Amino acid sequence: MVVTTLDAAYLAFDPAQPLRGPLLRDYYVDREGNPTARMSAILLRNPTAPDKLLFTGHRGCCKSTELNLLLANPTIQQTFLVVQFSLADILDPLDLRYLDLLIAMEAGIYRVGRAAGAPFDPRALHLMADFWTPEGHKIGFVPPEQSDPETRLDAFFEILIGQFGKLKLEPTSREHLRQALAARVSDLISHIAWLSAGVKTGLDRDVLVVIDDLDKPDLADAQELFYHHATALSQPACKVIYTIPIAILYASEFRAVARNFAGWFVLPNVKIHDLRGNPYLPGLQTLRDLVYRRVSPNLIEDEALEYLIAMSGGVMRELTSLLQMAFNEAAVKASPRLMRRHAEWAVAQVRSEYQRSLRREHYEQLRQVQQDKRIREVHRLRPEDEAARREMELLELLHNLSILEYDEEGWWDVHPIVASLL
Repeated sequence: MVVTTLDAAYLAFDPAQPLRGPLLRDYYVDREGNPTARMSAILLRNPTAPDKLLFTGHRGCCKSTELNLLLANPTIQQTFLVVQFSLADILDPLDLRYLDLLIAMEAGIYRVGRAAGAPFDPRALHLMADFWTPEGHKIGFVPPEQSDPETRLDAFFEILIGQFGKLKLEPTSREHLRQALAARVSDLISHIAWLSAGVKTGLDRDVLVVIDDLDKPDLADAQELFYHHATALSQPACKVIYTIPIAILYASEFRAVARNFAGWFVLPNVKIHDLRGNPYLPGLQTLRDLVYRRVSPNLIEDEALEYLIAMSGGVMRELTSLLQMAFNEAAVKASPRLMRRHAEWAVAQVRSEYQRSLRREHYEQLRQVQQDKRIREVHRLRPEDEAARREMELLELLHNLSILEYDEEGWWDVHPIVASLL
C-alpha cells in the first residue's frame, strides 16, 4: 500500500526488515542479473541431491528479501520442507563456529519437521535423545529422565535455540558444547541424515535448510568457517543455502572452497551508471520503482530522490536507510515533503559513519579502485606481512561497502558517499 504521510513513509523504509508476506507482494522490485531463478533450477532439478549453494552480495543488497521470495514459490514449498533461520535469531554473530551451524541445522530440522508432523524413526530419536542427554556426563542441559525422546529433545532444543537460547546468549554453554562435540562431528551429520530421511519418508518432501545473515559475522570468522571447514559444512544429507560475505570470493583459496558446493551466486547491486560514468537508465528506474511502490510521489521532491539514489551507490538497503533518515528529518522540520536539504542531511550522517571507520591506509586503496575500476585478487588470509595487510584492507573495504561491485561485467567503484571523502 502506497503511504501518504511522512510518519508512514519513515516506517515504510525500515532497512532492518527484509520483505516478507504482504509487503513482499506489494513492495518487491526485481533487478537485472538476479540469480535466484538459476538457484531455483538447481534446487528443483534433482530435489533429493544434497546440493549446497553459496549466496552472496554486498551487505544491504537485499539477499534476505530475495531468499524470502525464492522460498515463497509454491513449487519450492511443495517439494521441500523449508528450514529457514537467520543467524542473528539463534546464534551469536560475534562468536560463531562451524559446530554451531551444524547444531542449529539439526535442531531446526527436528523442530520444523515435528511441527509438520514428520514421523521420525523412534530408534533414531532415542539415539539422538541419549546423545544430547547421556547419563553421567551429559552434553546437553536437560537431565535424562524416564520420558519419551520427543519430550527430551523438545526441551533440549528449546533451551538451546529458543527465544533465550544458550547457543546465542551464553558463551560458557557454547564453549562447553564445542569441546564436547569436537570429536563427534560425524554424529551430528548422522542426526541430520536421520531427520532428513524421516521427512522424506513421512512427508514425501526433501529438506532445504536456508541459513541467512552469514555475512554479518566478523570477516575473519567467516573466513574460518568457509576456508577451513567447508568440507564439514558440505556434508549434511539435505540441501543447504549458505549466505556468505562477498569478500570471501576475492581470495585465491575460494577456488578450492567452491569445489565443495554445487554453485555460488552473486546478487548484484543495482547499476546506476556504467563503467564510464554515464547514467544507466534501467537501474535508475528500478530504484525509483522501489520508492514509488511505497510512498506517494507527493511526499518526495524529485531532486531529493535523484540525489539519494545517486548517493546510495545502487545498494538497496543503503537507499532505504537514507530515505528513512531523510523522511524523519523532514518530519522533525515540519516540512510537507522530503526536500533536497533533508536528503543532504541524511547523506552527511552516513558520511560521518564511514569517516570514523576508515583508516589512513584505506584511502590509497580507495583512490586506486576509483581510478582503475578494478580490484586485484587477494592471496592471503592472514596479515603476515605488509603485502598481506594491504590485501586484508581491501577485503575490509569490500565487507563494509566502501567498495562496490557491479553487474556481470565485473567492475568496481568506490561508494559515492565514501568517494566524497577522497
